[in-house]
Amino acid sequence: MCSQNLLLLLGILLLLLSNCRGNTARNASLASLNREKRLSDGDFDDDSLPLSSFCVSIRSRTADEFFGDNHFCSGVILAPMFVLTSAHCLINKRRVLISSRILLVVAATLNRLKYIPGRTFVTPVSHIWLPDSFTMRNNQPFGLLKVQKPFPNDNEHIAIARLPDNPPLPGLKCKVMGWGRMFKGGPLASYMLYIDVEVIDSERCARMLSVPDTEFVCAVDNDNRTSQQPCGGDWGAPMMNNGTVYGIVSILDGCGVRNLPSLYTNVYSNVNWITEKMVSNAGAILLVPALSRYITHSYMWRLF
Repeated sequence: MCSQNLLLLLGILLLLLSNCRGNTARNASLASLNREKRLSDGDFDDDSLPLSSFCVSIRSRTADEFFGDNHFCSGVILAPMFVLTSAHCLINKRRVLISSRILLVVAATLNRLKYIPGRTFVTPVSHIWLPDSFTMRNNQPFGLLKVQKPFPNDNEHIAIARLPDNPPLPGLKCKVMGWGRMFKGGPLASYMLYIDVEVIDSERCARMLSVPDTEFVCAVDNDNRTSQQPCGGDWGAPMMNNGTVYGIVSILDGCGVRNLPSLYTNVYSNVNWITEKMVSNAGAILLVPALSRYITHSYMWRLF
């Protein structure tokens, strides 16, 4: 009788262990699926910190209650004194250019809500430029900021992006990063998140968005399991590949809508305007990869 009871007990234990393993496997599978997220709820992993070094948080001059709650746009560092962002971040509701005096730029801030002494870098803005031909719907909704204090070249959490030598062709895989909303109408992300997108041709983009052929860069997440897309608060966020910025989030059409592409300002098409503004308004700055096609010894401190 004792041996029968022992065998019965062993059988029950084996059954419980089998169920436990099944639940663990199912939970692991669900966790894996839940990690596939959109920019509005995007990836945060080992790539996040190096990607965040290119990005800045653009904020109003004064926080409402705590550090970082005044974030409203993103940007990308092109030189120690210059940031590229969306023009929509630089005009008010009446479509008038805002004053540079009301802006702050914060760099080296993976967590937009946390100020780290000796690492987080905060600077006011001294000048704002928009292209003369800018309109709300043309292919030039971007702007350039000049900061009052240069980004330090000895801060390992700050990096300078390169301007592209070639246009972003269909098939180019990029990452888009920012602190935008976690979901439509939801809160802004505390930590900078990123998504993976692929550039598609303009004809396919026009069909998918039901709009005329566009001069914007069009990119989409081709993974049917995910809905990766920029959301509110991601204006000005860079679309980058291997340290080169190819696009800027400028038009938001949806938020986390599955298989819907997003439109980005084509940085390559506007390289001449960007470099002309930086060179003519630089003063003493670091000659950086963004200007390497125009000036040699791009990593040394020089005077223009």
